[in-house]
Amino acid sequence: MAGTVYDTLVDILDETFHVEPETIRDDATLADMELDSLAVAELSAIVQERFGVKVTGHDVGKGSTLREVASVIDGRIDTQKASAAAVGQ
Repeated sequence: MAGTVYDTLVDILDETFHVEPETIRDDATLADMELDSLAVAELSAIVQERFGVKVTGHDVGKGSTLREVASVIDGRIDTQKASAAAVGQ
């Protein structure tokens, strides 16, 4: 699974949360990677800072896979771009 959002998430998990590289897989849940509720909240704040989109605990949680998290962020980015394009027309 290639893509800038996914790759950035992998980097965040490695550098910020020190998740073991072998546990970072697209089908692994945040809980599988040993992120607790506080870490998930911190990840949400980092996502907002890096990507400019808000992701809440309702959107992703400890049971969300890395693939799902990346998909939610991609969707938010696409929605934001579409809204900006509609305003510009």
